[in-house]
Amino acid sequence: MAEHRSNRRRTILILLVLTSITLITLDTRGGDTGIGGTVRNAARDAFAPVQSGVDDLISPIGDWWDGVTRAGDIKRENRRLRRELQAAQGQVHNARAALREIEQLKAIAHLPFAPTIPGVDAQIVVGSPGNFEATVSVNKGSDDGLAPDMPVVSGRGLLGKLGRVSGRRATVVLLTDRDSGVGVRDVRSGSTGAVSGSPDARMQTLDPFDAKPDFKVGDEVVTIGSALGPFPADIPVGRVVAVHRRPGDLRTNVSVALYADATDTEFVRILQWPVP
Repeated sequence: MAEHRSNRRRTILILLVLTSITLITLDTRGGDTGIGGTVRNAARDAFAPVQSGVDDLISPIGDWWDGVTRAGDIKRENRRLRRELQAAQGQVHNARAALREIEQLKAIAHLPFAPTIPGVDAQIVVGSPGNFEATVSVNKGSDDGLAPDMPVVSGRGLLGKLGRVSGRRATVVLLTDRDSGVGVRDVRSGSTGAVSGSPDARMQTLDPFDAKPDFKVGDEVVTIGSALGPFPADIPVGRVVAVHRRPGDLRTNVSVALYADATDTEFVRILQWPVP
């Protein structure tokens, strides 16, 4: 029985091959007219479902092969696009840094305070302040007319004062240094006090001098200044952000947010004070 089915399949296969050869021969000898054309057309109609099935089977394989052959091109294109994106991001970063530098240079070139005090513009070359010593270094020194204790400002306000000074370098001791301190005055009320340094880069403690100090949140404080002191008068220091007094405590606790921050400052001006 099995042998009979096998012989039947072989017979069908031979007939299909012979039919194909016949159709090829008819295609070669003539057009679609006459008996040959009729036979060809009938054969085409008969084989159309088979051909369609074969096309449906082969089409996904072709698509897969196209995907395989194009995979390398896609990977190379992706790498190229990533490189271009990184380059563009780098250009944007550099442009923003350049704009920030320009803004800082313009700010120190047109300071709204200390207009009559000569100064030396410098760039911070070593920073940022550490946990143990709040200092940065600038690229100017005694060769440029600088000396210890000269006040250092940014376009926003007081940053600190000079410490060690060499011929071409100087160290800036920031207001946030534990050993720093500056006398201040409340612009609105005239109350005075001292802002003492702490590791917090922006928040400092103000100790009032007056028995009944008048500080309010939002008040601006500036340097008291004196002809012989390390700081001239009216240099912006910061803004009051908190005022509170505990019940039964005679002391008023005031917190000040500094205007100048060394962590986002690149260019400064060293005021030659006292004026030589």
